[in-house]
Amino acid sequence: SRWHRSRAVLRVARPRSRTSVPGRRITVSQLSADDRLAIHELLATYCHALDLGRWEEFAGLFTDDCRLDFGSLMGVYEGGEGVRRFSERIQSLGLFMRHYTTNVVVRGDGERARAESYVLAVTGAPGTSMQTTGRYEDELVKVSGRWRLRVRRALLDQPA
Repeated sequence: SRWHRSRAVLRVARPRSRTSVPGRRITVSQLSADDRLAIHELLATYCHALDLGRWEEFAGLFTDDCRLDFGSLMGVYEGGEGVRRFSERIQSLGLFMRHYTTNVVVRGDGERARAESYVLAVTGAPGTSMQTTGRYEDELVKVSGRWRLRVRRALLDQPA
């Protein structure tokens, strides 16, 4: 019957979770509301710590084996030493900064997650300002019960 054919099609077309396959895009999220909130809080704290120069707090947001990839604009930084070098580079610029992360989408399970978000960064020195837009692609892991950034990749928009 038509009803049975429809049910068979739905069984075949139903999306399946791929959270356990490394390197594959996560299609079904198994995160709790508490995990989602903690990840959103982590992404917001990244902006606050970076913009306000709270470098110890900033360093605590990452795993020991982290990777920050800012492409040709700011380079790649790995591990705790890399986070320290990145922080020093930002400080040396002496710019006013405000980062805004929006449209956050998180997928994962209780131990690993991926997040995608948009970023707007406003920077400047007295009398000047610049706006940069782009996306963050993040890989997060739970370490001792707290979410940490393992990979942050910035994909900045190119002006037309």
